[in-house]
Amino acid sequence: MLYRLKRTTLTLAVVSLVIVGGYAASPTAHRRTSSPQDALTAAAAAGRVDTIEGFLKRGATLDGADRFDRTPLIAAIDANQPAVIHRLVELGANVNVAKRDGWTPLMAAAQHGLRDIVAYLTVSGADIHRSMRSGYTTLLAAIESGEAELVADLVQNGASPDAAALDGWTPLMAAASRGQPDVVRELLAGGADPDARNHDAWTALLAAVEQGNEEVVYALIEAEADVNLAPWDGYTPLMRAAARGDRWMLETLKETGRASTLADLPETDLNVVVGQSR
Repeated sequence: MLYRLKRTTLTLAVVSLVIVGGYAASPTAHRRTSSPQDALTAAAAAGRVDTIEGFLKRGATLDGADRFDRTPLIAAIDANQPAVIHRLVELGANVNVAKRDGWTPLMAAAQHGLRDIVAYLTVSGADIHRSMRSGYTTLLAAIESGEAELVADLVQNGASPDAAALDGWTPLMAAASRGQPDVVRELLAGGADPDARNHDAWTALLAAVEQGNEEVVYALIEAEADVNLAPWDGYTPLMRAAARGDRWMLETLKETGRASTLADLPETDLNVVVGQSR
């Protein structure tokens, strides 16, 4: 994931330098292929603080979008250009102007794990509670970065650890499915419900068992997650661990004293375990 982000950032910077360079060297020729707004966005991505006000004089706007629906601020965040980000905000860029799908500058900074930028945008008035049309939130974006301290910052600043996307997928489920024990602990410490269920009745514990992540499973069990909750298909965490042939997971779930023992399983469930042990 980190490699892809670095590669994307490098590509944006190179393309932006070409566009900005073309505009500066030959304004007339550039106007035939790009608008001042495109040029400003490219300059922001390339870190060209010195050109921002010049493009504004040529007709670009701080909150306008380029042909890819990126504002200068979002472009600067995607390319991790702190100096440009600060200058755009100082000049009056609206930190809450989003792309058409609802993607905000704060979400972009959170997804890239830019903790300092997230803090700066928040202090500058970024709405931590905004969500996309899909229900996707800034906290869910932060979980993609895997940065536990950033997740903790957002929760401490009021982001709900239980705010789910439209499909019911919560931040805790996202962190559990990604195998992020530190993030899981921060969410639980912030009040996340370990037994929250999505539209398929899936839980964070089920996601962790399915991924075979022992540390996440242990963190959820410590938080007293219900080890017997099952989705609509009826398969409990114990049964899924059996289906994976994961003996450590089976023992851990049973040793809590709350999971069903193998002897308690219905015959059809026992077949799952027996079948995997052969």
